[in-house]
Amino acid sequence: MAVYFLTELDNSLAGRLYVKIGRSKSLKRRIADLQTGNRRTIALMGEIRTSSMVEDKEIETDLHDRFREKSDAREWFFLSIEDVITGLKRYSARAYITVGKNAFEIVSYDRDAVPEYASPWLWGDVDIYEFCPNCGWACGWTYSENFGGDLCLECGASENDYDAANPA
Repeated sequence: MAVYFLTELDNSLAGRLYVKIGRSKSLKRRIADLQTGNRRTIALMGEIRTSSMVEDKEIETDLHDRFREKSDAREWFFLSIEDVITGLKRYSARAYITVGKNAFEIVSYDRDAVPEYASPWLWGDVDIYEFCPNCGWACGWTYSENFGGDLCLECGASENDYDAANPA
């Protein structure tokens, strides 16, 4: 079960985010149902995983209320990227962005030679400390003294995953 943020790619990539906030027991099936008959490609931006239909309804209602002034029709809203991130971060322990390709692509190094990764998210830059580039978890990477570096507490991804995938 999940509360989701979906968008139509044709509009979203042009800077206009037309976003559906909904809930479903089977997210893949729901996306397929919405895609049928829609000439625009539907894409999942993120989801909040829940444990019951009651919890789904509470979270969906909270998000609809939060973005009421940006509502278009029923469950469709005109949202900014920041709105979607804020909605996901509100439930960060259970929220995930949709991770794309090249999540561990290094785009630069900071002055301490720490790698800076490409954003795993299609709609803009997100930091590894906000969202894990591997699994999309909204608690991001955390420094672990036992590990000796940053890692995701959800999936265990770390800088070592990049090093293993791209040997020198």
